[in-house]
Amino acid sequence: MIGGLIGGDVGFVQTVLPIIFIMILMLLMPRLMAYQVIYRMKSALEDIKKSSLEAESMFLNSVSEAPTPEMKESLEPMKNFVVSPPASMDPAGLFQKLERVLDTSEEKMKGFVKSLNPDMSDEELADNSMAFKGVYGTHQIFVVLRHFKKLIEETRNFQLGGMMQMVLPVYKELAESQKDATKAFVNQVPIGDTIGPIVAAMLINDKESVEEAAEDIIVAEQSIDDSEYLVVKSNGPGARLGKYGDAVEKVVEDHDIEKIITVDAGMRYEGEETGTIVDGSGVMMGGPGVEKAKIEEVATKYELPLDGYIIKQSGPEASKPMHKKIWDSRKKAAGIIKDEIRNSDGKVLVIGVGNTCGAGNSKESIDGLEAKLIPYWKEQEEETASYFGLMKAFPMGNSFSNSQKDGTTFDLFQSIVRR
Repeated sequence: MIGGLIGGDVGFVQTVLPIIFIMILMLLMPRLMAYQVIYRMKSALEDIKKSSLEAESMFLNSVSEAPTPEMKESLEPMKNFVVSPPASMDPAGLFQKLERVLDTSEEKMKGFVKSLNPDMSDEELADNSMAFKGVYGTHQIFVVLRHFKKLIEETRNFQLGGMMQMVLPVYKELAESQKDATKAFVNQVPIGDTIGPIVAAMLINDKESVEEAAEDIIVAEQSIDDSEYLVVKSNGPGARLGKYGDAVEKVVEDHDIEKIITVDAGMRYEGEETGTIVDGSGVMMGGPGVEKAKIEEVATKYELPLDGYIIKQSGPEASKPMHKKIWDSRKKAAGIIKDEIRNSDGKVLVIGVGNTCGAGNSKESIDGLEAKLIPYWKEQEEETASYFGLMKAFPMGNSFSNSQKDGTTFDLFQSIVRR
């Protein structure tokens, strides 16, 4: 009888207690997950806030030898600068509308930077304007992540919490790259995205031939082995991009061009090596698409072939001081383009696309860049997986991916950062 009771108790314990435990676990698991995510997000926010403050400090110290509290205070409204994209319900003239919005934001940011120190030179203004965009970028990443943290805290939505737990490394990686971009701009050091202008500068042997082609864009007419070609790039060494489309239209109207070649930084997939050069067709150019569309229209009007090369790198590598493998690709890329010029029957137009920070307008201007980059190479770690490729799968991911340009108010911030 006693054995039967014990056996019955054991059966009860074995049957009922696991069910009770599972029910308690099911009730508590969402709450536990939410607490875990909130804790990790709080830690990530602290890291991103630190990156944001470091970027601000570098920017202010670059603008002025003795930054004042008033300067720091004036940063606050500009860090939350909002850009409203053009209406897309009627797509007619959308590129022109987008260009107007981006031009206005560019003018406003440059005006703000200039107001902090009216005595800045044009080159210093270009570098510091780009540096401020790094400040703006890190702050916007912080604002977005804080938004989701507050949302998860208030709603206890553990599904959203699970997604955010996966995306945290992406936001931290982006904030770090924006901070490093600021560091590069204030020190006039080339970033990964500068590889296009560097290759273009290496094709300019006669710096006396350099002329202004459009806003922040230069053109140089050159020759090699009796083959003539023209080079278009952003006006360096200040950190600029400029109006490539307007420059190409002017050059093609003034010269008998046979074809157009673009060279730019391009996103690498995991497993591909940084610095790999890839051949292709079309206009190799990221961004909001305004300048790319202009070049395509010119090429279509004059029936010009569009060849191009991209030099592979991850998203963060494009913003950070130039990786050694990207730097080492410059001679090979210039050699490939020279061979294509030699094998052409007429004039070739070469466009070096990208932020020209540190890269001047001739082969001679490139000579001193390696010495500037060596200290950064010593800090570089071995290539690791970049989370950048995951961005489209996560909240607000399209704002950073999709060539780092897209179409909502927040999405436009990366368009501003690279312009």
